[in-house]
Amino acid sequence: MDRFHIVVSNYERLSCFVDNFQRIRGFDGERDRVYIMDCSPDHGWQEQMAVADRLTRSGLRWGKNLYFIRRRNWNLNHGAQLDYLRCLRDERIPIPAYAAFMQEHYLDLNRFIKEDTLPDGTVYDLDLIEATFGSDSNVGCVFLARYGIRISASNPVNERGREFFGDGTELLPGARRRCFCIDGGNFIVRPQLYMDWFKAHPHFLVRGNGTYGFAHVWEVRLGKILYDQRVEWVDLHRHLKYSTIEQLDAIEKSLEQKVSMLWYDHRAYFFLHGRDIQKYRPPPLASARPYLRQYLSQTLFHSRDTRLVFVQPNETER
Repeated sequence: MDRFHIVVSNYERLSCFVDNFQRIRGFDGERDRVYIMDCSPDHGWQEQMAVADRLTRSGLRWGKNLYFIRRRNWNLNHGAQLDYLRCLRDERIPIPAYAAFMQEHYLDLNRFIKEDTLPDGTVYDLDLIEATFGSDSNVGCVFLARYGIRISASNPVNERGREFFGDGTELLPGARRRCFCIDGGNFIVRPQLYMDWFKAHPHFLVRGNGTYGFAHVWEVRLGKILYDQRVEWVDLHRHLKYSTIEQLDAIEKSLEQKVSMLWYDHRAYFFLHGRDIQKYRPPPLASARPYLRQYLSQTLFHSRDTRLVFVQPNETER
């Protein structure tokens, strides 16, 4: 069995990953592989392939531990995660012990720094991550997040014309905390934990469009699938471990500091894309109008080409 699959979602910024590949310590060319899930435009993806080829200078080899997969542009980073999981389900890629999901800019501490970038001063050590999983069979998710873990919360605000979602530090009256999720979907997981859920819900692997709202819902859904299994979540940057929101509450109380942030639903997004997670009434028209045109356009015209094409330099398909 492969040890780690490093699954990189890329849209025209692969240099951010390649230039910082050395930040990944402990990469074993015999047991670990890099899968680049690329959805760059048709006119520019060959340039991204040339950037990926620079990884051969670090000892990686095409077809052995380096792969480049062309995919449609849908659901931002989470579409890449779903396409990868579909490859596992269809046995196009062998299921590894651990899948390390990261956006192409995650390791770059100079460009595009925001909440979904690797924390400053952090070592991304595959051997340490493997040992963390190995220390407890209940560990299901390991992460290094700049601002800590997110606690997904329902949104109690339903006033006409008022838009509210995203960051929060206080729990609003009527809100319900639901699960954990990670900024940008940058985390390491035992991928087998997703297999049973997608076996029962295979249509989710290809359904949806490319809007931010759809991705917003998926960031929560990917966390909820794990949370409902009561796995242990390990914050490797802060040396913390917990499996429930209540356990995290107790940790924050003992530390006398916050190591999490609330992430409130966008009611329109969840009404359109996430009713399996949180049932909201149709949002007031004044609030929903800005999203309806985009939603209808994406629903009607988004790419339905679900092919995943493995390519190598000087090849079109393998």
